[in-house]
Amino acid sequence: MGKSLTKRQREILKHIESFYRENDIPPSVRDIARLHQCSVKGAYDHILALEKKGYIQRSARRSRSIIFTELARQVLRPMLERRIPVLGRIAAGKPVLAEENYEDFCDFPLDEWERSNYRFFALRIEGDSMQDAGILDGDIGIFRFQQSAASGKIVVAVVEEEATVKYYFRDGRHNILRAANPAYPDMIVQDLQIRGIMRGLIRPQVQS
Repeated sequence: MGKSLTKRQREILKHIESFYRENDIPPSVRDIARLHQCSVKGAYDHILALEKKGYIQRSARRSRSIIFTELARQVLRPMLERRIPVLGRIAAGKPVLAEENYEDFCDFPLDEWERSNYRFFALRIEGDSMQDAGILDGDIGIFRFQQSAASGKIVVAVVEEEATVKYYFRDGRHNILRAANPAYPDMIVQDLQIRGIMRGLIRPQVQS
């Protein structure tokens, strides 16, 4: 059981959720400092406290790697909870066809406007091609059903009946799907279908 949060720590947690909702990626320490109007050191100390109390997880090697734990979702849940179907697995490396039938459900915090105006689905991530965006093998990606996307968004895209999670960019007549790992080359295609835009991420707890 995690320790209780101070008022400021609860505010930081909500700022992290708001940033994630608006930008599709976790905030950096500097982003949190700006949102909370405090020093970078102060923001970093709050992040360490949230991590120590069990409300977030992060990677020391990446600047944007904050992931909510179940404790954090319980704090945000009273006004934000939504039950979302998990639609099988999807590769974050080489594209594979994702299953269209749900295999499970997960809970994820969404605001009231999103719950009323959009549909959401979740996919299990396989592979390491999005690791520099903080998306790791075994994570559950939360996606908003949408058939178009602005450049720079993380999307579920289908190319020749195979689906993958990548950054999406548009360059003239070409669509570019870009990994967040230099080991993977860009995929440059004329035709693709966007199925959804990433809204968030869940990192399942590892059983000890």
